[in-house]
Amino acid sequence: MASRQRVSFSLSVSNAISKSFPSWKSFRLLLKEASQAVLASEHGSITSLKLGIVLLNDNELLEMNTQVLGHDYYTDILTFEIERNSDTLEAELYISMDRAKENALRYKVSLRNELARLAIHGMLHLAGYDDKSTQAKNKMRKKERAYLDMLQSL
Repeated sequence: MASRQRVSFSLSVSNAISKSFPSWKSFRLLLKEASQAVLASEHGSITSLKLGIVLLNDNELLEMNTQVLGHDYYTDILTFEIERNSDTLEAELYISMDRAKENALRYKVSLRNELARLAIHGMLHLAGYDDKSTQAKNKMRKKERAYLDMLQSL
């Protein structure tokens, strides 16, 4: 990460995740590094990032998705930009641990890999990427793979 970028990072969980997934703290460094990798490459003008990542279960994220966005379906991540100006960004990523575990099984990757991919995915959304069309989704997937490869080489 470029030395001129300051990052304030927090990882928290709901009570449900705290009880059902007691090793959640072991993902803190991974999620921070994944977020910083995207920040350094995709958010060049940002010198200060305040990022919170919250791990929830399916039902908790579904409730947020329904209440906040009006979407009545499960999702693996919700990305919210709280505040942005020319050089600072404050954002929150909400990740479903249930979806992450299911995705990891489906795609035959580790849970660590899938959580890193979700953090990368959220940071790419904050950089302006979307996944609404097939072409846009393919572009995001390609970037996700490149960042995952970079993290594995660290």
